[in-house]
Amino acid sequence: MGGMEAALVCTMLKIVVTKLAPLVIKEFSSMAGVTKDLEELQNFVEDINDWLQKVGDKATRNDRSSNWLKKLKDATYDAEDLINEFHIEAEKHDVVKNAAVKYLWKKPKAFTFEYYKTAQKIKVIKKRFDAIVKQRSNYCRIANLMPVDHPGQYTGKTIGEEPQSTIVDETSVCGRDQEKNRMISELIETNGQQRIKIVSVIGLGGSGKTTLAKLVFNDSTIKNHFQDILWVHVSREFAVEKLVEKLFEAIAGDKATHLPLQRVSKTISDKLTGKKFLVILDDVWTEDRVDWERFMVHLKSGAPGSSILLTTRSRKVAEAVDSTYTYDLPYLSEEMSWKVFQQCFGIASKALDPEFEQVGKEIVNKCGGVPLAVKVLAGVLHGTKGIDEWQSIRDSNLLDVNDDEHRVFSCLWLSYFYLPHHLKPCFIHCSIFPRGYVINMRNLISQWIAHGFIRTNQLQQLEVVGIGYFDSLLKVGFLQDREEYLWGTGEVTCKMHDLVHDLVRQILQDELVFGIACTNQTKMCRYLSLTSWPGEVDKKLFDKVRALYVSGRNLAFDKTMKKQHCIRTVILKHIIADSLPLFVAKLNTWDILKSPMLTVRHSQKLSQVVGTCRQFM
Repeated sequence: MGGMEAALVCTMLKIVVTKLAPLVIKEFSSMAGVTKDLEELQNFVEDINDWLQKVGDKATRNDRSSNWLKKLKDATYDAEDLINEFHIEAEKHDVVKNAAVKYLWKKPKAFTFEYYKTAQKIKVIKKRFDAIVKQRSNYCRIANLMPVDHPGQYTGKTIGEEPQSTIVDETSVCGRDQEKNRMISELIETNGQQRIKIVSVIGLGGSGKTTLAKLVFNDSTIKNHFQDILWVHVSREFAVEKLVEKLFEAIAGDKATHLPLQRVSKTISDKLTGKKFLVILDDVWTEDRVDWERFMVHLKSGAPGSSILLTTRSRKVAEAVDSTYTYDLPYLSEEMSWKVFQQCFGIASKALDPEFEQVGKEIVNKCGGVPLAVKVLAGVLHGTKGIDEWQSIRDSNLLDVNDDEHRVFSCLWLSYFYLPHHLKPCFIHCSIFPRGYVINMRNLISQWIAHGFIRTNQLQQLEVVGIGYFDSLLKVGFLQDREEYLWGTGEVTCKMHDLVHDLVRQILQDELVFGIACTNQTKMCRYLSLTSWPGEVDKKLFDKVRALYVSGRNLAFDKTMKKQHCIRTVILKHIIADSLPLFVAKLNTWDILKSPMLTVRHSQKLSQVVGTCRQFM
């Protein structure tokens, strides 16, 4: 994972440089006596970032160099937190600078002491970077002895500098007509069978199982044959109660929040009684027959001829559910893979220079017929302008793997490496959402703005630039399933593929914590995603957290938890206000992104917080 860590550190260093630049010329910096320190820190960061991009991950397999890189990463995180805090103080000073002179005259000791504390923090972080730069020589000696095992430095045209006006449609549908017709035939064929027919589609992650299921879901033959067609995304976190709630939501079009399971079950039974239905269970992982039987009880009221279409990566899952029919989704042929590439790239083969076409086909053939791999690499190549970049990707040994699953992951990693720096932190932030989460574009852009990921000279253009970033991540395949609700609120949503979610987890490693069982990760946690958990949440988890996702009625927090200065964004879902820690009511440097599913029960605390923070929305 060394290459991922080096790429992540480069991204973070770039953010620090961007945020440092305006501080150097701030009047507040001069008054605090840190202008020179900020300039030196900026030079340190720029120097080490330029150098690290050249050396990359060549030495990260060595323990000494890996430890050096971790020290650099920790220092960079701390520097960004300090700079963010300094930005807030500088903005406060700009607002009240006329009163500041008067205040300084009235309370010179108190005001001077605040400046002194700020200056000391800047000097300390500068010394840390100074020490890291001096240690670099050891890293360099090791690196020079190691062979290069990462792609060449990306120097081509970037993606997402301007908003994209159109989004390329889902490309994985190429070459799947035969599979779709076969699935439909199996689902509507009854043969006098009384029990629910279960058709399982088995395939590698990224092979197009979900896309195939969507084609079936939207087919007119299916709609005419079944009275009810329901879609449920299952994912890895399998729990019968949650799956039943999702089924309820698909049937009733409403959340099952706070409804007793017995009532939820009765509603499902009443809605399906005597009806021929099709339930599509997407991305099933559980191999537990008992759990499956407990879930199937809720579907027994349907009419004969009802069916389930299940997608999974595991043959054991298909066996555990006692599938009536199983189908191994084949890889795309080289011809179909090239068509997927063309659709995603956006040009016809005749319009592509012969030299580019030849290299492009060689790259596509290395994707092993997996649509997701083809799509993300097409997105990367679309942002390059020279044949040398194409050849660099083709010749990367990351693609020279025999294992199909590793090949797909290597394609994703290569795409991340070539992703423009300004998009990387935006992509990484999406790790905070659970698998299968429907991401709201407007809220996501608000979060990016709160973290300072979107930089522009004019404030009113921040959201417009953010839309460009969002569209670019869709273009390269890191976000997918874009939907726009034109007849309603006009909201735009998307999702992240589970394999892409796995990639960002690998990039962040112990800086991303899902759940709270991993107590050994508390010191490193920067992104924290919490769902229902029995017991109290350890307050140590919050020490350096900058993005927080909280969902679940059973969460309990330490009420004595103090204000957390690093947090920029909080997403709350299905939350009872009284369960939140006291520091929530005191936060003033971040956005609260209030979900429609937010629960407030007889508490003024959360209402006050949401009211206070609406100015940021």
